[in-house]
Amino acid sequence: MMQAALQDRARRAYQTTQIQPDDPLDLVVQLYDGMLGFLRRGADHLASKEFVPAADRIRRAADILGELQAVLDMERGGDVAINLDRLYAYSRRRLMEGHLQADPAALHEIANLLQPLRDAWAEARLKQMAGDTGVPVGAR
Repeated sequence: MMQAALQDRARRAYQTTQIQPDDPLDLVVQLYDGMLGFLRRGADHLASKEFVPAADRIRRAADILGELQAVLDMERGGDVAINLDRLYAYSRRRLMEGHLQADPAALHEIANLLQPLRDAWAEARLKQMAGDTGVPVGAR
């Protein structure tokens, strides 16, 4: 029993360190990676009519979308933040439609819309690591 508790505590500590990167851009890239993975696995589960695991993956993707939307700096982000807010709202709405209609194509649509944003954040992170300060305007 004691060993199980220690293993559980070690697992939680490991998971905590996995979601606390040294830089905010890395966290954004990790969030996008997680969300895209959940969308794709959710679509696979829907296609296989595995509705319980699909619902879990869809919920997780929706949670990440909500977090990305919530941290937008609407005052300083200008048009970029406004457009990201609209895209996230559309994606969340489309995600719920896809879930209700058990439509994997809706989840693939969202993943395809958001993949270029993930790639842009990853590129911004690489530039930052190289010394360039090209942080996207909508970032906080």
